[in-house]
Amino acid sequence: MEAIYACKICGRRVCLKHFSLNDRICVVCKESLCEVCGEYLALGSCIKCGRIVCEKCSRQLDPVRLICVLCCSK
Repeated sequence: MEAIYACKICGRRVCLKHFSLNDRICVVCKESLCEVCGEYLALGSCIKCGRIVCEKCSRQLDPVRLICVLCCSK
């Protein structure tokens, strides 16, 4: 298959098998999206619930630990 689709997030060129036509993003970016907002790429996972979260949807507890805004508000 030819890599004819370009991901709107990372710009990577992929074939249809590795592309989500509805979202216009590659499967790697789709699987890496924040599980809270679904808009931005995740940078880590919440220490309480395990969701992968972006910078906007997480709070840094210390240099290595993140907590998502959903768990933080509980």
